[in-house]
Amino acid sequence: MNIEINMPCEVEKALNILNSNGFEAYIVGGCVRDAILGAVPSDWDITTSAKPDEIINCFKDYRTIETGLKHGTVTVVINHMHMEITTYRIDGKYSDNRRPDTVLYTDKISMDLKRRDFTVNALAYNCDGIVDLFGGINDIEKKTIKCVGDPDERFNEDGLRILRALRFASVLCFNIEENTSKRIHENKNLLNNISCERINSEFCKLVLGKNFNKIMLEYKDVIEVFIPSIKKLNKEDWKQKINSMAMVPNDLILKFTLLFYKIDDIENILTRLKNDNVTIKNVRLLTLNIDEEVLPTPINVKRWLNKIGYDNLNQLFNVKKAVVKSFDKSNETELENLEKAELLMNEAVKQRQCFSLKTLAINGKDLLEAGIAEGEQLGEILDEILDKVIEGKLENQKSVLMDYIKFYRK
Repeated sequence: MNIEINMPCEVEKALNILNSNGFEAYIVGGCVRDAILGAVPSDWDITTSAKPDEIINCFKDYRTIETGLKHGTVTVVINHMHMEITTYRIDGKYSDNRRPDTVLYTDKISMDLKRRDFTVNALAYNCDGIVDLFGGINDIEKKTIKCVGDPDERFNEDGLRILRALRFASVLCFNIEENTSKRIHENKNLLNNISCERINSEFCKLVLGKNFNKIMLEYKDVIEVFIPSIKKLNKEDWKQKINSMAMVPNDLILKFTLLFYKIDDIENILTRLKNDNVTIKNVRLLTLNIDEEVLPTPINVKRWLNKIGYDNLNQLFNVKKAVVKSFDKSNETELENLEKAELLMNEAVKQRQCFSLKTLAINGKDLLEAGIAEGEQLGEILDEILDKVIEGKLENQKSVLMDYIKFYRK
């Protein structure tokens, strides 16, 4: 097949420098796959017959970073663009099911491509054309994720490849080849040897993939390895969860909220998987409030805005509507009430109605100037005034509120 890939000038320059010094060089892996699919690669990786010290010498006029010399990788910077350049290699034994104990350098591109995970990633390209020794282009055309060679060998070399297969299938909207799929189920426990950080990185990308629902339904047993709490969910419960996740915007916090809805110990699960503090905090807040009623009245909606803020309340409406649609489809009244409350929320924000101390026309300084003593009483008074403003008993104007303060002091 005649394939032409437009590479950034910095990448072409790196290839030309290696070639002019007598070495073979190709772009390789995901950047080739993405370019063939018509996507813009996020990274441009290069593989070469040059050894690491030879790579450094070739780019002596450029900044180089000894990224992973143990595995033959040098990062080269051209015009502020970072490119990882790795020597053709043959991996030694994987005693930890994650990284090779040793690597051997080779001058054959075929040996380097042979060690890669999936056929769609075992592609190399330069100005002479594409190198496809394992049917990667055909699998791209068939939208198939398939291991290079024996799936058992590939997964035992690196257990994370099990989750990477699911992630690629989700993000690229590909299917997983039958034998590869079978071996994923059989080797799933290899994920126990992989760090939580690496698992979570792949899992988050999987959840945000367009094909996440199909993959999560088919590979629940794999996900159970690192989220044991979902084992208790039967097939129908799991299907409802996945369906609800498909009903919200493609946001990790929203999807995690629905994934962990009615599952115990959410915070510990997210912490163990090394999620960041913002994700943990927001998922916890939404799961705690997802079953709380939001009455479709201006006062109640403004109280909710004061309680959790606009962004969180907007997310809460998203997950609550998804729960009703997926778990309680007959409750049309609840859905109508949520939509009315959402309209009231947007109206309150658009009209800049007062629903928080930040939007109150007076502050603590005004109270001090009015003669109120400094201390906890200041906060209590402001909260009381805000409550009356929300209820419509006081107008949110400084003069009106200061008159109330004078009354309050009597």
